[in-house]
Amino acid sequence: MKRREFIKSTLGMATAAALFPTFAQGDVVPVDQSRPLPVDAVQFDKGVFEKNGAQTIIVFLSGGMSDVVGNVKHIDEIKVADMSIKKYPKGGITPTDNGFWTEAGGEILEELLADGSLNVFRTCYNTSASLAHGLNQKRYMNGNNAGYNSGIVTTLMHVLYRNGAINPGALLSNVAIDGSDYRLLEDGAMPAMLPDFLRPASFNRGLQNVYNYRKTSDGLVTVGDQTATEKLNRANFSAELTALSQQHNLYDALSDIFNRRQEMSDFLDTVINESVPVEYPKTIDGRKMEAAMRILVNNPQTKVVSMLGGHSGWDDHSGAIASHSKRATELFEAIRAAVRHAEAAGKENINIVLFGDFGRNMTLNSADGWDHGNNQVVYWFGGKKLFNSLGIVGETKLYEMVKKYRLYSVPADNAFWFQPYSIAATIYAMYGIKNPEVLTGGYGAIDPSSHGYATFLKG
Repeated sequence: MKRREFIKSTLGMATAAALFPTFAQGDVVPVDQSRPLPVDAVQFDKGVFEKNGAQTIIVFLSGGMSDVVGNVKHIDEIKVADMSIKKYPKGGITPTDNGFWTEAGGEILEELLADGSLNVFRTCYNTSASLAHGLNQKRYMNGNNAGYNSGIVTTLMHVLYRNGAINPGALLSNVAIDGSDYRLLEDGAMPAMLPDFLRPASFNRGLQNVYNYRKTSDGLVTVGDQTATEKLNRANFSAELTALSQQHNLYDALSDIFNRRQEMSDFLDTVINESVPVEYPKTIDGRKMEAAMRILVNNPQTKVVSMLGGHSGWDDHSGAIASHSKRATELFEAIRAAVRHAEAAGKENINIVLFGDFGRNMTLNSADGWDHGNNQVVYWFGGKKLFNSLGIVGETKLYEMVKKYRLYSVPADNAFWFQPYSIAATIYAMYGIKNPEVLTGGYGAIDPSSHGYATFLKG
């Protein structure tokens, strides 16, 4: 990776407080923003936090990846009984030994499963969830159904800050690749917002500085003007922008992050120019994952990196088999490289979690697509220091809600299953929060021990 492939300039490091409110929020369910997070009720164990040294990549699968990717169990059943409105093709969905979808990166999952680098939870299920994207994204990226208007990442940062777990001089504690998603990062449930050193530093998707700028008549800088000829890397831009930010910026935190840009730049210079022990795929997911891992491996102060996985989303109401297979393969190739990178660096504390809006209907509709469903597969990679190796957890059955039209994967009778809010609780717990249910609206960490498995978290 060449040096200029990373965002190095000031605006690439702007805080989410300045960047994310510009995203469209029309589909988000309103919440009572005056309702504060119950952080005073949190029981925090700094010893667990320090012992684990957890570093997490959160990959949100926006639009909802089909559970077929991680569980093809029901496809043959549907084919044999002619249950789908449109017949499944003879080829294209071949099961691996453990029931992954071969053509959608299944062999990669088998490889990582075999060496204990992957835990698969096939029964992440919400019995009452709306199948609307906006509502479910809000719920699951906020990690609660109690109306606390705070993303998982921001909630975690608030707890760590209040308990003195991260030094105020920490660099890049919280990183967002390609903007991540503001719902993981929004900060609307506390009387005071996070200090700048805990707000996300944001990198663009291609790891290049895409911002151009121009000066307005009153001396302000306007960014994102793609017709401008002046570039951010102009020699005297840094000094000019510093002066302008001090004169015109209303957000102190943004000014603070501007003032730390040299420190960030020096760090990035180091990690960008070093060789890495693996070759990442030359895909969007590959470049994002490489950026995340270069930072995490070299900077234990970085606690969370968040991003979207599968660059064009997963809402495949048409052409689902072809689209899902290509996109999932690219994503799992990138994650395999990241896992091997972490292994080579001896970083068993780095873990990667994948989840999304929901799963998908198993009926193949007339456009060769899958509509929305309530069950999803959650993938948790790496983190051998933090997790027991459970392998594949959870059994499903096929539920025919409306003959031919509505076929769903649901937890089998007496099988272990959990609500999506338990993903957030598990993240909180690995960072030392002993009672994560107070932040999730009552849902605890993933723990299938009652069904004959070991606990997921080691402690």
